Amino acid sequence: MKKLLLLTLIPVFLFSGCALTDAFTSVISGSGLPTKTITIETAKKQVKVKAEVADESAERAKGLMDREKLADGKGMWFVFESEGLRSFWMKNTKFPLDVIFFNKNKEIVSFVENMEPCITPKTNGDCRTYQSYKPAMYALEVPAGFVKANEIKVGQKVAD
Repeated sequence: MKKLLLLTLIPVFLFSGCALTDAFTSVISGSGLPTKTITIETAKKQVKVKAEVADESAERAKGLMDREKLADGKGMWFVFESEGLRSFWMKNTKFPLDVIFFNKNKEIVSFVENMEPCITPKTNGDCRTYQSYKPAMYALEVPAGFVKANEIKVGQKVAD
């Protein structure tokens, strides 16, 4: 009887319009990381990105390595313990990315467009690094072209 009740409730839950939680969504995607919607206030609109959250050292170091692609509207949100000049690379990343750097107030302080993949480097020094121009506490990696397509500018903020 319990199995029948469970089997009856699963479709009701899935098709009732209930949103999946961020944690459940990350399990489905296979990353194991929680997700968060990042909303950037631009001059013309709010731009939303469903981002995996990398807030531990090992998660930040791995980033989007070894992934096959990153869909439009998706990204990775890097959270650091404090503000500082940040340096990113594209080691074992198979597709180009834009990265947007934010200060502790979640205001854009700089960005880099079209970071190029660096697949299977022989040494760590074989991959180019991309830096923030000002201290940043957060970074958002998104598919290449995102910054241009959404008219991202320094000074814009994340809406909380």
